[in-house]
Amino acid sequence: MEDKTEKKSLKDRMKGSLDTIKTTAKNVKVPEIKIPEIKKPEVKLSQVKELFKKKDPEDHDEEVQNDGILQIASIATRDALKIVYYLMAVDGEFTAEEKEKYEILGKEISPDFDEQKEKVIAECQTQLEKVIDPEDYYDVLQDGVEDALIASMNTEGTYITPKILVWDLLTLAYSDNDYDEAERRLLKYIVRKTNVDKAVFLEMESTMKTLIDLEKEQQWIKTTDRPYLTIEAIVNGIEDRKQVIFRSVEDMLAL
Repeated sequence: MEDKTEKKSLKDRMKGSLDTIKTTAKNVKVPEIKIPEIKKPEVKLSQVKELFKKKDPEDHDEEVQNDGILQIASIATRDALKIVYYLMAVDGEFTAEEKEKYEILGKEISPDFDEQKEKVIAECQTQLEKVIDPEDYYDVLQDGVEDALIASMNTEGTYITPKILVWDLLTLAYSDNDYDEAERRLLKYIVRKTNVDKAVFLEMESTMKTLIDLEKEQQWIKTTDRPYLTIEAIVNGIEDRKQVIFRSVEDMLAL
């Protein structure tokens, strides 16, 4: 049965995600809108296997292809927590700063994060221990993401949409100003396997870059010796532009 916590406003979800980005504005007030209710998908095991049986294409290709067969309409929050963990571990490290980010986003994603955290992390670490040689690391990690997506089909509890998950993952990937190749490779895999439209994914990336550039510009102008009123006018203008972008993200995630 759908947990009522899934009805949490998109405003609150976005605020939680965006607060993890050092370079974007905080305390953003955006209009309240409702996300369509998400129902647990009813699928056959054969369909699930069909979704994941295709070999991952060359990931260095910049294009994202929707090669999945089964449309994943929702992802169980418990399994989403695993996917977030894997993204943060994709570079082979899990710093104290990343652990703090995991706590913040985890609490936004799952109402039962505190109760689930230790078990989720333990299961992810068990998966990563399957690495035999160093070059196997990414493949083992991607297998963990695949297992989480498959398990989500039969997990009870609360759910989020694939687009919200991808946006949250992008906020994490960009939070240290180092959106690297391994992070993007894993994100493209998730986009393909959840059938998030590639145009939407690329727009999310572009939007995130724009927000970061605007924040950098806003912070820079405050350090100049221009008159206060001039600085204030420029800062307010940039803030207005960011608000327009936030509203477009709301619309994109709500579709």
